[in-house]
Amino acid sequence: MAPLIYFTGQDVALAVTVLDDTGNPAYGSPTVLTVTAPDGTVTTPPTVSTGVGTYTAIVPAVARAGVWVYRWTATNLGVSFASEGQFQVRPMSIEQIVDIGSVRAHLNIPQSTTSSDDELQGFILAAGELARDVCGPFLPEQHVQWLSGGGPTLELDWLPLASVQSVTEYYGQAAFPVTEQPLGSQINAFAFTADYNVGTLTRRTFGGQAALWAIGTKNVKVVYTAGRSGQVPYTVRLGALELIRHLWQLSQQGGRPRFGGGADGGEAHVPIGFAMPDRVLELWGPYRRPPGIA
Repeated sequence: MAPLIYFTGQDVALAVTVLDDTGNPAYGSPTVLTVTAPDGTVTTPPTVSTGVGTYTAIVPAVARAGVWVYRWTATNLGVSFASEGQFQVRPMSIEQIVDIGSVRAHLNIPQSTTSSDDELQGFILAAGELARDVCGPFLPEQHVQWLSGGGPTLELDWLPLASVQSVTEYYGQAAFPVTEQPLGSQINAFAFTADYNVGTLTRRTFGGQAALWAIGTKNVKVVYTAGRSGQVPYTVRLGALELIRHLWQLSQQGGRPRFGGGADGGEAHVPIGFAMPDRVLELWGPYRRPPGIA
């Protein structure tokens, strides 16, 4: 069975059965595969006939993450065939809160049973994205943010704040670098101090006095790194496992899946349509980002 999600750099094998106008496999019909990468680049990998109406092709070393779209076409006497599909390529170093072995253990799936690994990998990636949205990134990632000046403090969207690479104020078309200068060590009037716990930058001038950022709309450019250097708190990890269990049960049971335990020892229902159970948000609560940020 072909993977559901591929890695960058991996070959992707595709196959098709070409049918004639009566719905039967068509033999000897010239078949073309057109592949469109996420950036719009179009290629036509060579196709190989492997039997009556069956063809295969290899998309070599897919380099771009995202959705790849492909289209098979064949034209011949009594044959006017087309078929489309797509496959997903995941980026390198994408954030994963838990590993596949831990997920199997949490779902009471034997470690030797790997038939559901592709589907579970999709849930792992989804849980990582949701955890990142609720708690902020765990792996370091760089952001470029434009903020409006006029006040003494700027608030960054992505927390926790790990480091600030550069800050630039714009007065009209003039750009002025503003550097991080700890209190008591100001070397010029273009300074700021950072509160890494809450992700704020305070404008400073000589003597460490608070000043105003240049007045304007989206006129202060901040390049910074957010993340926890790969450290995942145990409650966040457990919340991710519980979220994966919930999503797994939604896919396996349908209707109104059971999730967690009830006060009487039975299992409590989670209404279908709710992707994020309260239990998960409670586990992630101590690490949630402040409300009202992107």
